Parts: sequence; structure tokens; C-alpha cells
Amino acid sequence: MSKVMVTDHGFPNLDPERRVLEPAGIALEEVKPICKTEDDIIRTCKGAQALLVQWAPVSARVLDALPEVRCIVRYGVGVDNFDLQAAKARGVIAANVPDYCVEEVSNHALALILSLARRIPQDHDQLKRGGWGVGPFRPIPAFSDLTLGVVSLGRIARQVVEKARAFGFKTIAFDPLLPDAAFAQCGAERVDFDTLLAQADVLSLHCPLVPETRHLIRRETLARMKRGAILINTSRGPVVKEADLVEALRSGQLSGAGLDVFEVEPLPTDSPLRSLPNAVLSSHAASVSERAVELLQTKAAQAALDFIQGRRPTSALT
Repeated sequence: MSKVMVTDHGFPNLDPERRVLEPAGIALEEVKPICKTEDDIIRTCKGAQALLVQWAPVSARVLDALPEVRCIVRYGVGVDNFDLQAAKARGVIAANVPDYCVEEVSNHALALILSLARRIPQDHDQLKRGGWGVGPFRPIPAFSDLTLGVVSLGRIARQVVEKARAFGFKTIAFDPLLPDAAFAQCGAERVDFDTLLAQADVLSLHCPLVPETRHLIRRETLARMKRGAILINTSRGPVVKEADLVEALRSGQLSGAGLDVFEVEPLPTDSPLRSLPNAVLSSHAASVSERAVELLQTKAAQAALDFIQGRRPTSALT
């Protein structure tokens, strides 16, 4: 009997995966406690033909130690915990769920944008401390006077652009990998990165974590943004150098930041971000809705099923 193993997950249960795999005669096994390291996977996942993985690292070392594993599927869009080159070199199929949580993350990003542009977190904080009045938080511009800039114009970012335009934002975008038609299709003006930094009143990050984007937002780039601009990050935490962001929030270089992802997760209890009234924080929750999570589990299992039954998963990356 073929076997699929779940190395790690944060779901209430694995019922959606079982509904896909077990009728096809495929055994599903859940590793407990969850795998957190390469050694955990190597020790516990022998005999599996496919792995379903959320956060655990699948490296060349893991693949060499588990030669029976011929397919790895990421619960999610990003695959920075997979060594794709190693998988390709060994003929291992690596897949993801590319359409996961597009609505959820775009809505979450927009909620952060609207909240910070209206200065709601700052007003909420002062009201809790006995204050009153929006005077300290002005100027408060109309949405139609603001330019939203996005870094990377993938599925989620395109949804953010389209939804923000309904509120009156002018939209610009930077993505060196896409043709002009992609920008025109969603109504965003194509600009280079320097222009994006200089013109955006709100900068929303939607890029993958690769060497070129690690600490893309740091002291140097923050200084090139408009004074009083807003930063939103629902992509990957290390895209932003948090120490520099804290400095920009304290100095007024940025008027606010909305963050769903962080350099270290969970966010350390002593992080200065926790005490800043102009920082809105959520616990890597932008992707979550009951509908989206169930579809994520189902589609990840379907990719493994396709592989085992001799079909190439539609979301295969290698």
C-alpha cells in the first residue's frame, strides 16, 4: 500500500486529506510530535512515497536519506522551506497549492491598509488611555489622494490592487518578472523600484522570500520612502529588517505599519513592535478562513494522490 505522511501541520484534524486519499487505498500517517528539523523528518518518515509539509525543512540531505520519497507537497503557496533544486536534481516532484488564500490575504492586507490610513489603531490606543480627538494623528488624507504601491504583482497583489482601486486609491506596482499586460489587466501603473519607494503613500509587500528580497525593506529603503508613509507586510517576515522598521515608526518616517509576518515567529514577547501604537500586528493569520484551510488540505492531498496514481500534479514546480 502506498503511504503519504504529514510531517507537520497546524490544522484541527486531517479529515480532508483522509477523504481524498483513503478511498483510493492510500494510507495517511501523521507524524507526532510534528517534525521541526531535517533530522525529525529523516527519523520518522521512512517508507513514505509522498510528504505533506507545512513548515518543516525538506533539504537535499532529507531527500538523500529518504529515497522512497518521490513527491513533496507544501501546504501553502511559498516553498522557501523546500530545496527545489535538490528535488529537481533527484527527480522528486515538488508541488504547492498556488491558489490558496488569495481572497483571505488580499482582504487582510486591505483591512490593514484601510485601518492605518484612517489612523484607527492610533485613535483606539489613545481612547483606551483616556484620550480623545484625532488632532494628534493628522493629516488624514482621503483615500483618493493616496497612492498604493505593491511589490510583486502575483495573484494576491492583483486582488489587493483591484480592491483598493474601488476605494479610490491610485495604484502602482513593481515586478521585474511580469509583462506589461499583467499591469494593465489589473489597472496598476508599472514603475521601477526607486519610483515605487518615492511615490507610494502605502507600500504593500507581496514578494516571495528569496536572497534578493531578504531585508529588501531596511534603513536605506525606508529613508527613500515618503515621510509618513505606511508599510504593509503579508508576505514573508524577513523581507523587512524589523530593527530598522521600529526606528522608522518611532521617528515618524513611517506613520504606521501593518504586519502579519515577522523575522522570528512567534513574535518574541520582548519585541518593541508590541508596544508601538502605530503598528498593527496579527499572528501570521492572513491566510486563515475555515473555507480556505479546508481547501488547502484537500488540494495538497489531491496533489499527492495525482502523483501516486501516475499523474503529474497540476501545481508541480519541479
